[in-house]
Amino acid sequence: MNRDRLEIVPQPELNIHEFDIPARDGHSICVRAYKQSGQIDLPLLMYLHGGGFITGGLETDDVSCRALAAQIPVLVLNVEYRLAPENPFPTGLEDSFDVFRWAVSHGSSQLPINLQRGFILGGTSAGANFTAGIAHLAVQEGLAPALTGLLFLAGSFCHPDVRPEEYRDRILSVDEINDAPGLTRKSIDYFAAKYGAPPEDKRLSPLLFESHANLAKKAIFYVCGWDPRRDEALLFVELLKEEEIDTKAYVYPGLPHGFWTTCPDLDVPKDWQRDLIEGVRFLLE
Repeated sequence: MNRDRLEIVPQPELNIHEFDIPARDGHSICVRAYKQSGQIDLPLLMYLHGGGFITGGLETDDVSCRALAAQIPVLVLNVEYRLAPENPFPTGLEDSFDVFRWAVSHGSSQLPINLQRGFILGGTSAGANFTAGIAHLAVQEGLAPALTGLLFLAGSFCHPDVRPEEYRDRILSVDEINDAPGLTRKSIDYFAAKYGAPPEDKRLSPLLFESHANLAKKAIFYVCGWDPRRDEALLFVELLKEEEIDTKAYVYPGLPHGFWTTCPDLDVPKDWQRDLIEGVRFLLE
């Protein structure tokens, strides 16, 4: 999960390249774009990697980004946002939002994309948390074109200390699951301290936004059963359905947080990757 800076490994059927997008403070945000060779006028999937806000990079989910681009006519944009503790909250979120704004205002003139054909925002773990926050902020700002799809992979949506009282009996896994590999309440608290976001800040705890309406037309969730973050994801599924967002969820009983990244040698990540392809196709239908 450490940030690696590796040369791009070529893949015959794909065009993969990196370029920089300016952040609000002048920092250059590196992004990696993937698409099938020769394809133009593509929908966009902007992808935010996981790593607890303090680790991860372009290599963390490179395999998944390649698989999506190779099997679906879509341009995938993998974002290298800055990490805490060197760059604490809200730097990583703002980097990601700056790339989102760039895609809305300049993307179609600089990439072979057409946001009217599809505009998906998604990510894993911390990246899914950013996704929820940015989707809400984009609605508040009235950014257009609007998102058409949301992709949540092992997402977190509320700091455990500020769970709304009306949902407290529906978010139990963060207290109950303390034996899972990779993520427990202890490690959640460790990551949160390094990240430095106030628990009640809605950009960290998007479950606290007053409304979840109009975030996108569709949403897809991938929920790990042996994950302390499980219950808040299952709750968010239902809240989006209540807003008439066409929402589906894949649930993986007995599997830990982000198992497709942390346990890649198991057989089940292959099944998950098929589910991922199926889910993104659903978002683009």
